[in-house]
Amino acid sequence: MLQWRVIVLAALAVLLLLSGLAALILPDPHEGPVLYDFDEQHAVRALDVLGLILLVLGCALAWGAGTLWQQRMYAS
Repeated sequence: MLQWRVIVLAALAVLLLLSGLAALILPDPHEGPVLYDFDEQHAVRALDVLGLILLVLGCALAWGAGTLWQQRMYAS
């Protein structure tokens, strides 16, 4: 049986995880304004926060796809 909901959730999870990682690896000049400054070498910038949010959403979608798949497999 082809579970299209699981496939869509898993694909969205992969896209969110990749975009979150891409936002985190950008160099400092491209990351936007500083939100919190630790010292002269370390700071939290706008795209760091966005990357973290995208990673959390991607993990949640991957977990949701896994639980949906388990429910569908063990329900029969």
